[in-house]
Amino acid sequence: MKRISTIILALAVSAGSLFAQGFPWGRPVEDPTGYKDTYKDYFTVGVAVNIRNVQDPDQIALIKKNFNSITAENDMKVVSLQPREGEWNWENADKIANFCRENGIPLRGHTLCWHSQFADWMFVDDKGNEVSKEVFYERLRNHIHTVVNRYKDIVYCWDVVNEAMADGDGRPNRWMREAPSPYRQSRHFKLCGDEFIAKAFEFAHEADPDALLFYNDYNAADPAKRDRIYNMVKKMQDAGVPIHGIGMQGHYNVYGPSNEDIEAAIVKYSELVDNIHFTELDIRINEEMGGGLQFSRGQAGEVPGYIKTLHEAKYADLFRILRRHKDVVKNVTFWNLSDRDSWLGANNYPLPFDREYKPKNVYRVIKNFDPALDNAEIKEDFVPSVKNQPGQQYPMVNSQGYARFRVEAPQARSVIVSLGLGGQGGTVLHKNEEGVWVGTTDGPLDEGFHYYHLTIDGGVVNDPGAKNYYGSVRWESGIEIPAHDQDFYQVKDVPHGQVVQVLFPSPSTNSTKRAFVYLPPQYDGKKKFPVLYLQHGWGEDETAWSRQGHANLIMDNMIAAGECKPFIIVMTYGMTNDVKFGGLGGFNFKDFETVLVDELVPYIDANFKTIAKKDSRAMAGLSMGGMETRNITLARPEVFGYYGLLSGGVYTPEDIKDPNQVKGIFISCGGKEGPDRIMKAAEDLKAAGFNAKGYVSPGTGHEFLTWRRSLREMAPMLFK
Repeated sequence: MKRISTIILALAVSAGSLFAQGFPWGRPVEDPTGYKDTYKDYFTVGVAVNIRNVQDPDQIALIKKNFNSITAENDMKVVSLQPREGEWNWENADKIANFCRENGIPLRGHTLCWHSQFADWMFVDDKGNEVSKEVFYERLRNHIHTVVNRYKDIVYCWDVVNEAMADGDGRPNRWMREAPSPYRQSRHFKLCGDEFIAKAFEFAHEADPDALLFYNDYNAADPAKRDRIYNMVKKMQDAGVPIHGIGMQGHYNVYGPSNEDIEAAIVKYSELVDNIHFTELDIRINEEMGGGLQFSRGQAGEVPGYIKTLHEAKYADLFRILRRHKDVVKNVTFWNLSDRDSWLGANNYPLPFDREYKPKNVYRVIKNFDPALDNAEIKEDFVPSVKNQPGQQYPMVNSQGYARFRVEAPQARSVIVSLGLGGQGGTVLHKNEEGVWVGTTDGPLDEGFHYYHLTIDGGVVNDPGAKNYYGSVRWESGIEIPAHDQDFYQVKDVPHGQVVQVLFPSPSTNSTKRAFVYLPPQYDGKKKFPVLYLQHGWGEDETAWSRQGHANLIMDNMIAAGECKPFIIVMTYGMTNDVKFGGLGGFNFKDFETVLVDELVPYIDANFKTIAKKDSRAMAGLSMGGMETRNITLARPEVFGYYGLLSGGVYTPEDIKDPNQVKGIFISCGGKEGPDRIMKAAEDLKAAGFNAKGYVSPGTGHEFLTWRRSLREMAPMLFK
């Protein structure tokens, strides 16, 4: 859920050369670990492969990094190995088995008996007449024994029988006098009844008494089919049939099955077996499920962002459930290596690796989990957020920092809450029986203010329960997670200044621009005051520091407590050219320099009681506003005597050279933003003779609590 730092990193990358100017992030280092490493204490992670996957060096490297179990997708199925009686085709299966042997990767055997991709010759004689079940059993036994014995040194388990149970809810329709059979009406069943299931397991156990033997099926989380599978396996086990495990195929989609049904199925099956494998995992982005494939796979196209979020959330929820049940879930196998290989087609976006074998974000979502959140107990002490519209109960927050949302959209297919600047990813809500969407964040949010919006079936809207704040280059909903130190920005019984709006002419832009001016309680139109020019961040506007940042309340409280001198704060819009979100590299700082220094500063000095001198003038800004501050103060050293960069980079002694050029320098960031660099820069400046202070906001990232605290720390050093 904590997306803010990710989004800001993306903005910084778009800025290109800004890294050289002191922006506090760098290139991410490739993680050498894979799924098999991060899940070593939970279960093995497998992949179904084709012959191409184990012959290409890049794909081999991907397999070896991530997986410690392999399944042959099609090359060990009956029709692939023995298409005609006595005619064996071992080439591809042997190559896959040898790959496993050479690399020490155990092999899952798939599959010994299935109604599809089976051998029709087992059912008929040389004249095309149907054979007896005894003849069929002898042929099946010979096949199973031959295959199992050939690979018993590397195969640790077998999907013995595949998909023998019927689909549907099991209830009779108007044309039926009784409930339909729980079994698929396959050729096997019509010849043998359910006895063929028992025989297949008996034959496999004869061939390899040490192998784990699985019954494997799709839609195994569907309550009706779950119960049919359960009843069949129990019946077989009671009769002594060696069924050791149940394979849940996991051909899901972004809308289902529900988390509750998946977990209920695991719990139900664990009454019978100690081994549950998720054998064929992929999650498609349409509404199909299980073995159905009714659409044209087509070519890979662009997947909407909200669909990616649904996809990531479904995988995240599933793996959280699987981790909780690691005592019985012993293997999870993705059905194919990448979207390029998937039976579902790349257009359906089903797997963690794309058609170029590159990891999607969902790869990282699955891999980079927080174990502490898997079984976290959420306190039910939720109260309405202080940023809610009058009389609105939702969104709510609790004492741990979790946020809970409620949205009425009964006809919607999906509702997502996206938090953070830019609003990527988010919390997927779920519809209750009343058609109301509800959901709680996966984990606690950082203390302080957060932007968010709703995405309903791809449309971005604001939450009607929350107040709106300008951020992400649009008006966004806002939510506040109470901070333990929030007292310093609360409304108190102290003298209050005022925030006034001014409109000033801007000849350079041929427009009239707006600024907000904080006047301290002591401002009476007679005494002159120093001025801080305080800039917002990317995607925000001149309202941010007073509404999101509470700059006026912070100053009122500090002035009343005698913690800083009274001064004026001027806040104006820093985006002087039309740059879309994510396009910071195209921003022209020079244009804003003209607006601020040559137009706004003279206007403020002419219309307010200011001390119009360099040493009584400061400039500071957060994030992009810090970049503006850095560029302008270095370009116009005659204008400002104090500099402040709040999560906006650093100054070095080489930047300024003469310590007498500036009266004071303040640099800060959140504790999650690379604080070592900030503190080192401050120490370097002090060692070079500058009046400098570094500050790190504990436990926060690129967010307004960092900057509220930074203003509190910076204000006392100004204008001394």
